[in-house]
Amino acid sequence: AIIGFTQTTTTDYTIIDTEITDHYKDYKYSNKKRPGYYLQINNQNCHYDIKVNDLNGEIFFDPYPMYSNQIPLNLNILKSGKQKLSVKIFPLNGDLISEKAGMQLRLIRYEDMTDIENEFGKSKVIWEWEMPKINNQKLPFFLFETFFEAKVPYGIETLDLFALDLSELDEKLILQEVIKEFQIKQKSIVNKTQDLDYLKRHIRRPLIQIYPNEDIMKETIEGMVNLESGMKAQPIEDFEICFYYNNKIVTLLRKEDKESALWFENPDTGDRFIQPYYIFKHKETGTWHMW
Repeated sequence: AIIGFTQTTTTDYTIIDTEITDHYKDYKYSNKKRPGYYLQINNQNCHYDIKVNDLNGEIFFDPYPMYSNQIPLNLNILKSGKQKLSVKIFPLNGDLISEKAGMQLRLIRYEDMTDIENEFGKSKVIWEWEMPKINNQKLPFFLFETFFEAKVPYGIETLDLFALDLSELDEKLILQEVIKEFQIKQKSIVNKTQDLDYLKRHIRRPLIQIYPNEDIMKETIEGMVNLESGMKAQPIEDFEICFYYNNKIVTLLRKEDKESALWFENPDTGDRFIQPYYIFKHKETGTWHMW
């Protein structure tokens, strides 16, 4: 049992964290199928924030008037069954959505994510959607929500088992704690003191959802721990706190571009390294853990 542990020693924290990540160790799939779900997005003259099951799917606040993108959804699909898709569309410029704004979505299911040589095997379009014309309506945003069925050979229960509903706590306290966690993470990247075992244990969770590949794990961890030469940590400021999965996951995003508030920049080249960082609070111990 983990009730009674507090974050008083490294040992206690490791025991709590390992109990969480043990759910990903030697994972057994329910069947041999390896499907992948993707969302094709074409947008014109608008920004957007797309969530699947109240998890971050894609946020687009770049200055480009037209953009096309295909995003993977498996990381947002925690188990088979009904999945919620939420699309919030914002103005490209100003306070109101332009009459020229538009978006087309196409939800695609690929048969086998492990069949890279054959582009994930057969594909099937599950549904298509097009944003209705705005015309002369004066809208500060446009919201579209729907559901779709997904069948996957896994079930990720971590958040339901361990994560606290953060809306139960004081907002100021949560903000202080989250900022502190981001500062600790930033310092560990700069000082190259990140716990590799910790990262390996946690990265097994998303790999389950996209089907394990040791090379991907190695590349991901190397990218997280090895900053390119000349990269300087940027102040954690001008951000907003964002909650996901019914207030169980939290992160900090920069107000300017909705990218992670944990970022680094080379002052000479302008190159940037952005580190997304999502965390949750253990509902019994109060400790913070990486999602």
